[in-house]
Amino acid sequence: MPKRRKLNAATKIVLGFILVISLGTFLLCLPIANQNGQWFPFIDSLFTATSTVCVTGLSVVDVAVQFSLFGQIVVLLLIQIGGLGFVTITSLVFLLIGKKISYSDRKAIQEALNQDKVQGVVKMIRNVVILVFVTELIGFIALLPSMVNLFGGGEGFFKALFLAVSAFCNAGFDVLGTAINPNVSLTGLAQNALVLLPIMLLIIVGSTGFTVLFEIGGKFKHRKMTLHAKVTLWMMGILLLFGAVSFALLEWNNPATLGNMSVGGKILNACFMSVTPRTAGFFSIDCAQATNGSLALTCILMFIGGGSASMAGGIKLTTLFCLLLAMFRPTRHNGDVIFAKKRISIKIVRKCMRVVWTAILLIAVGTFLICIFEGDCVPLTTVLFDTIAALSTAGLSIGLVATAGWASKLVLIILMFIGRVGAITLTVAMTGKTGDASEEIQYPDAKIMVG
Repeated sequence: MPKRRKLNAATKIVLGFILVISLGTFLLCLPIANQNGQWFPFIDSLFTATSTVCVTGLSVVDVAVQFSLFGQIVVLLLIQIGGLGFVTITSLVFLLIGKKISYSDRKAIQEALNQDKVQGVVKMIRNVVILVFVTELIGFIALLPSMVNLFGGGEGFFKALFLAVSAFCNAGFDVLGTAINPNVSLTGLAQNALVLLPIMLLIIVGSTGFTVLFEIGGKFKHRKMTLHAKVTLWMMGILLLFGAVSFALLEWNNPATLGNMSVGGKILNACFMSVTPRTAGFFSIDCAQATNGSLALTCILMFIGGGSASMAGGIKLTTLFCLLLAMFRPTRHNGDVIFAKKRISIKIVRKCMRVVWTAILLIAVGTFLICIFEGDCVPLTTVLFDTIAALSTAGLSIGLVATAGWASKLVLIILMFIGRVGAITLTVAMTGKTGDASEEIQYPDAKIMVG
């Protein structure tokens, strides 16, 4: 009898996401999940399930208008599972029932949480789950008074819970729309600081990265932070400040966005516009009415994303930092970069380059295909913006998703899936190879002129 080949860590992650998306697609198709009591179209159900599990936020329908309470609970659970990750959820169940976690499962956890070593990953799972639920509970308590005041007891309770989970998981879904005014996100609460500030903080915490958050906690115990944590926090702070100032300058007098708000409202929403492209998907102003400069800036922020091992997508803050170092700092003869008396190896730089160029290639191909499928019905700017939002799991849209045909939706589904799972993880899952060439074999130099 042939020996059964064990699945590698990357394959387990990919299959886990596919399993959850498939189950979510089936549940959202059911008449009981929909307000009209009818079957939900398969492609729209698949799109919604993928967007929720991949914590993207793009949606072909308004969750509150289309889905019944059962359907909304399914969406909420899919967001939570997608945010934590299938491997984390499975490991948690194993811990609760007392089942031993095998070495291969620990490797999958290591891969899912983007850790350097296997040791301590089970303990980290416990800490991650505790951190997630405690943070979401705090966010829920902060949002509860406002939601109850606006919608009443039972409905306000559910909306506060939904928003807290969706914000921390950087999903961008909400249940605030109505049949008369669907897909409004937070535009009706644009000057309500008691709603926007908690959501902003939840998004920031969720996009920071579990490793960094634990190091911040260790700082209070007088433990030194690693270079990874320092870089993540510095890059995040710089981009948030840069984004807020830039949005304020670009939109201050635009009557369709910030122009008619109070000074406090303009500052609050400029900050929110800087936070939400970090893969959150919420919006407090209509992005389609923003200036071209703001749209371009939003695309850049979506492409960069948040911290590694977080709820965020994009190429990640540390990837950008390493590439900037490789571009502007002198390198050693072997390609290594020295920063703060630390060596950033050429392997890391190459991995960053693969991540960035893969993202650029996927955006280019996705945009090209959707332009073919949609013809001249949708402007190129709209297609490019929504394609970047899908791959970066940012969830913002300026019109493509609402009118896209099934072929374009399928392209966006694939991009959302790759953006959440990771192109490198997906490649390893399909080929079983990491892509790292052997350093022992030396080949002759190629004479290629560049520049």
